[in-house]
Amino acid sequence: MKLDNSIDEALPTSGHLPMYVMHKFFARKQEDVIREYIQTYSDKEDIVFDPFCGSGVMIGEALRCGRKAVGVDINPVSIFITRNTIKHSNSERIIEEFNRIKAEIKRDINKLYQTTCRKCGERVHAICFTWKNKSLVDVRYECSHHGRIISHVNEEDLRLLKKIEDGTLTEYFDDNGDCRYWYPTNKLNYWDGTPFLKKERFNSIDEMFSRRNLISLSKLFDRIKKIDDLELQEAFKFTFSSMTHLASKMTPVRPSRPFSSAWVQQSYWYCPHNMESNVWKLFERAVTGRQGLIRAKKSMLEVFKDKKEATSFKQLVNDVNYDYLLLESSINSMEGIKENSIDTVITDPPYGHSIQYGELLYLWGCWLELMNNFDQIAKGEIIKNPRQKKDDREYEQMMRRAFIKIYQVLKPEGYCIITFHNPSLKYRNILFRTVLLAGFEFEKIVYQPPPRASAKSLLQPFGSQSGDYFFRFRKPKENIEKIYKTVEVHKLEELIVDITKKIITERSEPTHYTDIQNSLDPILYEELKKSHQLMDFNPDNVETILKRYVGEVFELVDMEIRHMGNKTLQGKGWWLKDSNVK
Repeated sequence: MKLDNSIDEALPTSGHLPMYVMHKFFARKQEDVIREYIQTYSDKEDIVFDPFCGSGVMIGEALRCGRKAVGVDINPVSIFITRNTIKHSNSERIIEEFNRIKAEIKRDINKLYQTTCRKCGERVHAICFTWKNKSLVDVRYECSHHGRIISHVNEEDLRLLKKIEDGTLTEYFDDNGDCRYWYPTNKLNYWDGTPFLKKERFNSIDEMFSRRNLISLSKLFDRIKKIDDLELQEAFKFTFSSMTHLASKMTPVRPSRPFSSAWVQQSYWYCPHNMESNVWKLFERAVTGRQGLIRAKKSMLEVFKDKKEATSFKQLVNDVNYDYLLLESSINSMEGIKENSIDTVITDPPYGHSIQYGELLYLWGCWLELMNNFDQIAKGEIIKNPRQKKDDREYEQMMRRAFIKIYQVLKPEGYCIITFHNPSLKYRNILFRTVLLAGFEFEKIVYQPPPRASAKSLLQPFGSQSGDYFFRFRKPKENIEKIYKTVEVHKLEELIVDITKKIITERSEPTHYTDIQNSLDPILYEELKKSHQLMDFNPDNVETILKRYVGEVFELVDMEIRHMGNKTLQGKGWWLKDSNVK
């Protein structure tokens, strides 16, 4: 392709479009930034390839920009979310089916959340109950006369709970007190019985839910599976999975949002003060709400209306009527994509140990009945996870095999854009080393800040990485084996210290570690590129290296930052010892 410009600095960005907020996903990338990279590093009708497609942002934006797209992911939940994110659906048909579901089961589900207004005695349905240390604490509801109210549970609430716990509601339970409807009971274990790395007190999927919510979800899912139109059924399964986690015990009671919650940890964590949300209200919001299915499908551009999914790479290439291909496969064992046939790669590979995608997607996958081959999914997942018997070495070897395959299918002089988020220099260097040794040439790193601070960075503003690094590589015109010199450990430390001094000097003020972290990589790798050097070892974290020079080169001083309006937080900033910088 003929490149008239390149992206050498961070891009302006804003919030997500409705199509990308229908379903939760972990570390979803900002689509306006991805769109700009696609438009810059590919041409109309090019084939854009994302070998780790996740929630499908790269695929959606490639289609939006008039490219063909190939998405691969070993996890069927990722393929499911990608497909249903980009699929153009008739919103009127969705509304009609929702109204049928509503007429048939809304009343039955709401019976399980029935209570009375404490002020006027009106029969109402709880928005949610809250639990503390396994005891029902309060009920939160909306009365037509008195608005939203939070009150302690009463005897009526406890009697209803006892009927549910005892299994004596005949419309839901059989004579043995067992639920009439199916729900997943999959264990949170690997093939050899080893528990998930991200498992805490829950041993199985069903243990994550109160009995009330479990039977409500099972009845709702049973009704969805009875939809005759398979495309419409899949759309409602997508909506169902988008709210399933919000009905779990992993949703904390939040003073700032007393009537709603979220899955705030990247684990199956035990929350001692949790919210039990009304399943029907969650589902209704997932279909008709501000971030719901109907609004997203109505707002999708016409460009998505006629996009068709191919069943093979050959069909995608040879038939103008097909626009994208989604493959549930491991990238390093994928077949069917010819060498030198992909125009551009834009991808977001696994971040070492940071996010355990296979484990975290398991919750949705079990409800969707997509986890029959979970053992194979886990064995092929590129990740660091001691429960899967995968250490840093195994992670790097699997990454290398993947990028060798990516190199093979990319056309000569094609770009490979990789976005990566891990606060550890070790894992960023594994990525860098892996891609270079696969044969790519390194061009640039750009640090891209987020449109708003992440939840983690709000909690840890002096120590959490925010944003992402965009690595730009290119496949050379000819395959020539490159020899890289190894930078020595002490030379690397000197380089990191010198770069940090430069960052602090240019800022002319004490600098908290997050800003050093976010600024260092682009300079560091540019310096290594100039000298044709490579770290063939896994370095210490930058902060660990810098702390060895506190008292000699740096000092830590008290500093404040403005945080969330007028709130001021105290922390330590890095400063040059005996500095004359004012």
